Amino acid sequence: MKKQIPGKRDYANRKVRMGHSIFVLLALGSLAQAAAGFEVIKNINSGKPPVEKIVIFEKGKPADHLVFIDDADCKLSFTADGSIECRLLGTAEVKPMIKWKAKAGLPAGFRLQDYNYVILTCRLEGSFKVTDAKGKVADRRPSNSYFGFHFYDAEGVRQGVASLADGTATQIDPDKTTVLKYPMTVVRCWDGDKNGEVQAIGFPWGKKNPDTQRDYRLVIEKIALAVDAPN
Repeated sequence: MKKQIPGKRDYANRKVRMGHSIFVLLALGSLAQAAAGFEVIKNINSGKPPVEKIVIFEKGKPADHLVFIDDADCKLSFTADGSIECRLLGTAEVKPMIKWKAKAGLPAGFRLQDYNYVILTCRLEGSFKVTDAKGKVADRRPSNSYFGFHFYDAEGVRQGVASLADGTATQIDPDKTTVLKYPMTVVRCWDGDKNGEVQAIGFPWGKKNPDTQRDYRLVIEKIALAVDAPN
């Protein structure tokens, strides 16, 4: 058996630790040099609220520039407090739409890509009335109905789509008045040219089964487009 020399192992361990320390210092120095080559141009998490640039509609403000397109199963109207109400009934496909006339601060058309956010202040009241095989009717309200807004160009081609739930942290349709802020990356462009000009916003809902009747009320207090606040 080899005779252990006192202190030899400790000396070897000290050499290993010293080598490791030198390596760490050299690595940190390299990282510092690399970091010096980058410059922060903009802090996107400034914490400031978006700046509204276009307001299509706001509760309590004049709204004679708006044009409603609806029918009996998706009637659009103004409430006593100046909100927009859309009653969504029946089982047929419905396509309520809001167009606008140009006025100061609101062009006849604009590109969604020129803005960072869609702001929609609204709530969705109501439920489906579902009839079972025995003829019993019950209320059913799914947490996410996938109902929402579509932006259209002058030819009626969709330029952007998002559901109400897409604008919430919980992915649940808002049943109380909520400010929904959609980053433009969420507002998907399905059909149209990404450079197309938006000239209308709609709230379509597809056909339902005969045993599932819509009984909903969409209440809108604001529709706006916004950009990031400057740092």
